[in-house]
Amino acid sequence: MPCDDIQSKLMAGRNEYGYMPSVGIEHMDETTSALRLRVIAGHELAKKDIFGASDPYVRIDLNTINGDVTVDSVLTKTKKKTLNPEWDEEFIFRVKPTEHKLVLQVFDENRLTRDDFLGMVELNLLNLPKEQEGRTIPSKQYILRPRSARSRVKGHLELYHAFIREPLGGGEVMRPGEDVLRSRQESDPDWEIVDEPVMPNVESAAQNQEQLPPLPHGWEERQDANGRTYYVNHIARSTQWERPSFNNGGTYNDQVRERSLESAVTEFQRRFHISVDDIEANRRESNSAGHQAADITDSTAQSQHEAETLSTPESRVPNSLDVNSEGLPQGWTMQVAPNGRVFFIDHNERATTWVDPRTGRASPMPNQNHPPNRRPEDELGTLPEGWEERVHTDGRIFFIDHNTRTTQWEDPRLSNPQIAGPAVPYSRDYKRKYEYLKSQLRKPNNVPNKFEIKVRRQSILEDSYRIISSVNRTELLKTKLWVEFEGEVGLDYGGLAREWFFLLSKEMFNPYYGLFEYSAMDNYTLQINPFSGLCNEEHLNYFKFIGRIAGMAVYHGKLLDAFFIRPFYKMMLGKPIDLKDMESVDSEYYNSLLWIKENDPSELELTFCLDEESFGHFSQRELKPDGANIPLTNENKDEYISLVIQWRFVSRVQDQMNAFLDGFNGLVPLNCVKIFDEHELELLMCGIQNIDVKDWKQNTLYKGDYHPNHITVQWFWRVVLSFNNEMRARLLQFVTGTSRVPMNGFKELYGSNGPQLFTIEKWGLPENYPRAHTCFNRLDLPPYESYQQLRDKLVKAIEGSQGFAGVD
Repeated sequence: MPCDDIQSKLMAGRNEYGYMPSVGIEHMDETTSALRLRVIAGHELAKKDIFGASDPYVRIDLNTINGDVTVDSVLTKTKKKTLNPEWDEEFIFRVKPTEHKLVLQVFDENRLTRDDFLGMVELNLLNLPKEQEGRTIPSKQYILRPRSARSRVKGHLELYHAFIREPLGGGEVMRPGEDVLRSRQESDPDWEIVDEPVMPNVESAAQNQEQLPPLPHGWEERQDANGRTYYVNHIARSTQWERPSFNNGGTYNDQVRERSLESAVTEFQRRFHISVDDIEANRRESNSAGHQAADITDSTAQSQHEAETLSTPESRVPNSLDVNSEGLPQGWTMQVAPNGRVFFIDHNERATTWVDPRTGRASPMPNQNHPPNRRPEDELGTLPEGWEERVHTDGRIFFIDHNTRTTQWEDPRLSNPQIAGPAVPYSRDYKRKYEYLKSQLRKPNNVPNKFEIKVRRQSILEDSYRIISSVNRTELLKTKLWVEFEGEVGLDYGGLAREWFFLLSKEMFNPYYGLFEYSAMDNYTLQINPFSGLCNEEHLNYFKFIGRIAGMAVYHGKLLDAFFIRPFYKMMLGKPIDLKDMESVDSEYYNSLLWIKENDPSELELTFCLDEESFGHFSQRELKPDGANIPLTNENKDEYISLVIQWRFVSRVQDQMNAFLDGFNGLVPLNCVKIFDEHELELLMCGIQNIDVKDWKQNTLYKGDYHPNHITVQWFWRVVLSFNNEMRARLLQFVTGTSRVPMNGFKELYGSNGPQLFTIEKWGLPENYPRAHTCFNRLDLPPYESYQQLRDKLVKAIEGSQGFAGVD
């Protein structure tokens, strides 16, 4: 019989893939095994399509262990628009377990571009079970792994795999080593072959979610961009790699919970309300009132002395008006460097020099005691004892420590946490707006002198909801709050009310209640859950209650322990939401819309209809009437982008937002808060944090030609150091999208792709304004020619980011 006929008969009757031994006398001793592989389903796969879900399929490769050479490949069918595909396809592979392995890769099928990678599973064939009569082999779930550090994958792949027994020439296909045991049994009747116990696949068992105990209350399992599983503690707002467990009593460790609460309290106490500045200012004014007469006399004499000092030629900083340019050769001009030193330009040779061509002498160095380009509002206070500030020949400022006889570039005042120079004046005077707001929030008449709130700590949300929602006359909530925790003795002089707002915030905004959810980009920026009605039938009443609590916090000068996405604040202010607001919330969505805006989207074959996911199920949502039949073209793409943004942020949560604003407006009229912008509204509701500039600087990356000792970078940190906390928070908002600093400092800043430190990159020309990339926590800083120019441009960029699109 021809060899080809023999091989075709072996293949007949079923789809068999893999290693096919050559037929012939020299290959008769090759031992192979038949492996049954059933690709059952995928679970919670990553979303890769521009809109909607994914179109996943699985590619199965049989590779050699040594050399990773592909022996055979097969593909499953493609399942359309789903993140939980069910294939249930079976394949038989002829394998040599000691030499082969199976590699399963999941892809998202694309029509125009290359298919997107969704994850992979590598299967070792040595310890797989064998099918036997009367024995049930369960399926296994494998976590999808990335193939490189840049892969963004998630989800599981459910598989069934087992070696099979099949008749072959009157016998059975034996696993490696089985023929030795059988021959031993034939030669020695006292031996009996016992089926090899199936060793559990440790990795698979650990990954099988059904066999793991449930997570403790307040915990959630997630996967990072590299496919690694980590666990989120919503109580402490922290993450860890180890899976949390219950203690012997079945309840979560109280000590861990206590530490988590203490950490959250510490972070909350770092923030303060703008009204604190008023208290401190009044205290300073009262302390200085008794000394005003003496101060006036002293200041008059001091002013006269300073006027005389400034009039002396030695103390003046040279400038282009003071320098005599007469007598210069033809084609020569003179200018003043940023450090105040005069230099000369030879336009004939296109060269510069410090040497005066008229005298042959170098221009003198500027006075070291008066650093150039310094204004009164830049003063950071006196240097520590024994320190001196000087200017290097290249214009950079350095510091001399005469105590240790050392020099350094870093300002020693960075180590002083009390330094926060006068606020740089800017047009949007947040403090003045707050004072105006307070003047509009008048005290009510004909109400009791206090409103009592008695709650239990264990059920603070339910008790507070019952008390606040039952109030029909909102004027009662504007009087003094008197908070009492059941079973505790204490008088509320403000501390208990502050604690009540803190504890209630943690419960109200907990995603487990289904009212709010974390944004797509990070863990702790909140947005309204569009499906809150499915989680709570009374969700609109709860949103009105939350609006009342937010209004009470603003009215009484208290803070909420929550940070919302930028579109949330814009909706409160009635401002339109644009494409820039999308980046800090969902970078993938933003990039998809940006691609549509910058290209012709006709080839995508999209319509004015989106796929909306709800608990694993997808439904069609038309962006406009008959949108499913309106194709997306280059002419209507702007309307499409606008409708998508409206649907993403407004339409889906309009009812919830209206209920929230109804409750908020009952205590604080919306017209009063519209004087703020969205960044200032966050500071008003969530507070200003004490920002540590030293920690900020130590956890900053530099790109381009910038480095820590670059003069532009030094100027930048001097500007930041001169800001007060309000302006530092505004700068942080400008670059990262929020004023929130993580619990453990700037080293834990997150971007769209995971941990991302604050970054400064060289970009543009001195005429440009700084620009920010909130998705990557990056500030593009042009190489300015002077400290003054950098500060002016930076302040204008912060306060005018909405005007010239400085944020993307």
